Amino acid sequence: MIQRVPNKMDKITDDTFVDVYLIGSIRSLNIRVDQRDKKSLNIIKKNIAIELPSVQKTSERKGLTLCWISNDEYLLLNEKKENDKLFNEFKKQMNLTTGVAENTTDLRVWFLVKGGRALDILRKGVPLDLSKSKISKGSFFRTRLGEIQINILIKSSNEILVSVLRSHRDYMVDWFEVCTMRGTEINFDL
Repeated sequence: MIQRVPNKMDKITDDTFVDVYLIGSIRSLNIRVDQRDKKSLNIIKKNIAIELPSVQKTSERKGLTLCWISNDEYLLLNEKKENDKLFNEFKKQMNLTTGVAENTTDLRVWFLVKGGRALDILRKGVPLDLSKSKISKGSFFRTRLGEIQINILIKSSNEILVSVLRSHRDYMVDWFEVCTMRGTEINFDL
């Protein structure tokens, strides 16, 4: 059962080892850029002042997070309202180049998984090696959970953002509820 909590997130689970919150939308732009297009690269550096992240990593600055998806595709997340003007101006300028910035805010919903066993919960369903030795703050992965595509952003070892297409929201709510039920064993070597 989803309960309302003061910070306007829907809390999905209430367990001792992990809490899951449905936080809804995070403002996002899907950015396509040719690495040889200096004008587009300069707009990224000048307007949002973030270096392009390396493979499966993110770069952060003042509530903006740039996530690596592929060599020519990035996801820009805006978690602070005060960045909205900058966010919109960046989109406008980027679309005047050979690059493109497409607003994808309404396509996805985001979940926050918090607690000491947050990675363990995800390890139940994704085909990636999520051992703590290979995961660090700022890691970003596009992978699958069951039959659906998900994004995973590691904020810290105890705080992970997960996004799915809006049409898969109920599937994820159900999945998190089942995987975090009392009595459900987490059988992983830590």
